[in-house]
Amino acid sequence: MLSSWSTVVLVTLSQCSLVASAQIPFLPQSHTEGYKFDALLHLPGISPYFDAIGSGLDHTAPRHCEVTAASYLIRHAAIYANDDDHERYIEPFLKKLNTTYDALSGKRRKGWKGPLSFFAKWENPINDPDNQLEQITPQGIKDSKAVGKHLLSRYPKLVPTTKKIYADKKSRTKDTAAAFVQVFPQKVVVEEILLNRSSFHAQDPHKACNAFTKEPGNEELGQFMSRYTVPIVKRLQKYSPVELEESDIMGLQQLCGYESAINGKKSKICDVFTDDEWMSYEYAWDLKYSHMVGHGNPLSPYLGFPWLNTTSQLMSKFHAPQHEGSVPEVPDDDGQRFFLAFTHREVPPFIATALGLFDSSNSYAEEFPTDRINWSRSWKMAELIPFLGHVGIEKLTCNTVSMDPEDDMEYVRVIANSSPRPIPSCADGPGASCSFDKFTEIIKKGMEIYGDFDGVCEN
Repeated sequence: MLSSWSTVVLVTLSQCSLVASAQIPFLPQSHTEGYKFDALLHLPGISPYFDAIGSGLDHTAPRHCEVTAASYLIRHAAIYANDDDHERYIEPFLKKLNTTYDALSGKRRKGWKGPLSFFAKWENPINDPDNQLEQITPQGIKDSKAVGKHLLSRYPKLVPTTKKIYADKKSRTKDTAAAFVQVFPQKVVVEEILLNRSSFHAQDPHKACNAFTKEPGNEELGQFMSRYTVPIVKRLQKYSPVELEESDIMGLQQLCGYESAINGKKSKICDVFTDDEWMSYEYAWDLKYSHMVGHGNPLSPYLGFPWLNTTSQLMSKFHAPQHEGSVPEVPDDDGQRFFLAFTHREVPPFIATALGLFDSSNSYAEEFPTDRINWSRSWKMAELIPFLGHVGIEKLTCNTVSMDPEDDMEYVRVIANSSPRPIPSCADGPGASCSFDKFTEIIKKGMEIYGDFDGVCEN
């Protein structure tokens, strides 16, 4: 008896013999073959790190190009939970959960059934919130080293030039930086960036801006949450001994992300929800982040351009390695060509907004309705701000003409979670990179429009 695989081969060959001129793929396979939905790829702001697919461009430098400088902003590693998430959503559910302990044994919880039956023995990973909230987890330290090795492997020629990396005063950013330092082959110093330094505006702009608040988007998130959680409550209520509310659904979905990041393995809670329920969660937080740190907030480009401007000016001074000796030395140049600065989840979206990296082709009014999901949106923050999510600028030196340095051309690529993200207004170079002169002109024009940081921030 022929196997199904053999049957496919025979059918394909017979088709080829009947229509010799037709271009019929021989045993075609899709790159999505075997695809399985993973909730951890759809949790903006609270998922363990993963490389983004992005636009599908090669992650390595384009042919005939070399990365001659790179600068990255990196979000801190996994924390036990964000204060606000815990207070609003997670803690209220945990209090209900704890009312179901068996009165006699005090070990097992009673009344949880079906897809929620695991709660009978489930252990709360956030069991000491006073000391855990906002703090990096042991798994976060491991993840920092792993992502550090992954990131450093991209730039074997640049890594040895690094002398300092930067972090603000928060323990979660300093702990992440300290873990990264351990994977460098040489001694690297972690330098704390203080609020009174101008560089703080670039690395942590929201913390240096009096006008910035995390409130925008809360109302819209609440409106959409009230819609998408109703059928979930109805589906799960029969398995729960306590009355479930919409905030409990949000708390459960957040615990999926946080517990997975804390323990380094997928939480059982993740499997409670269907793929379309997870896509609703993702949309709710994309909507929130759009209003808070994206193009729904008029402050965002003002907070994104300082780092882009600093990076543009910095890289304007740098010359490719093969230029050494043929041009004058750069004043005060210590030779460092690979820069890392550790920051918070708000900052990469500011950079993306300033450059238009995740802009939708739809009008903004249509992009984030609160009564339904806009499936065609481009603003998907799960691909930018997982724990250890990062945005970087690479300076490329390319020569497709000769071995003569006189024929070298310089370009810029933006990297988001390891994936190249073409700048919509400039993709004229190899691998959809942007010519360096045009990039600096884009940043210069951006600063002319959005350069009044202290004015718009009411500092």
